[in-house]
Amino acid sequence: MRSHWQEPFLWIHAAGILLFPLWVGLTLIGLATGDPLLPVGVEQAWVAVVGIGPVFALQWRKPLDIFSLWVASVPPEELTPDQRRILAAFLSPEHKILTLLAAILMLEVGERLYDFAPLFAPLTPGNGTRLAGLAIAAFGFWGSNLFLQIPIATIRVLLLSEPELAQMDPVPVEEIESRFSVIGNRRSPLLQRLLRRISGQDSEGTSKDQKDKDKNRATENPQPESEKRDPSGEVAMPAPETPPDPTQGKLPQKL
Repeated sequence: MRSHWQEPFLWIHAAGILLFPLWVGLTLIGLATGDPLLPVGVEQAWVAVVGIGPVFALQWRKPLDIFSLWVASVPPEELTPDQRRILAAFLSPEHKILTLLAAILMLEVGERLYDFAPLFAPLTPGNGTRLAGLAIAAFGFWGSNLFLQIPIATIRVLLLSEPELAQMDPVPVEEIESRFSVIGNRRSPLLQRLLRRISGQDSEGTSKDQKDKDKNRATENPQPESEKRDPSGEVAMPAPETPPDPTQGKLPQKL
């Protein structure tokens, strides 16, 4: 398994593509609300500019810091070199090409949504105005672009091989804030608590694994009896021998 596949932030952002249909549905409900007030081309241009423009500018100029969520983000100084290499992948020319292609695709999608909008008329409020409907449609189309651009950019990074990532230079810590858009609180207690818990579990698991390895090694290679030490940790020394008495074993001489 590729090492960067173990980054949960990548999978969280990639899973955002599942919300794309919901935002498209909201756009359709907005377009189906009220009677047309402006020419179709003007309404389409309004929805497209508000929906595509901000997200395209975000991903083109300052891509989203992938190690941030809506409620929390990892401070730049805590990112590892491998994580900063992942960020560097979002600054590559391939990322900008993909961003441009996704924007062109969404222009076509926005035009086609007008054809399907009447089917969603039963879901609209009966007294809704066209201006409110256009506002809802623009907001829904903005969400559609956001949950398409960021997930497909993240999926592209997930598909990179380890040699491709290894060739990238890590983004310097001091440049992350100026080159990426960060959302969420960098000092969130929830995130810090979660990171500490993960770190604690890893340490405990490593210690347990090391103990198991030592136990197995001791079972496979038992020490000979001659090399064992006593419980006190000192080698048992033999007691010194008492020299024999020279007077013993001799008979007294006769006078």
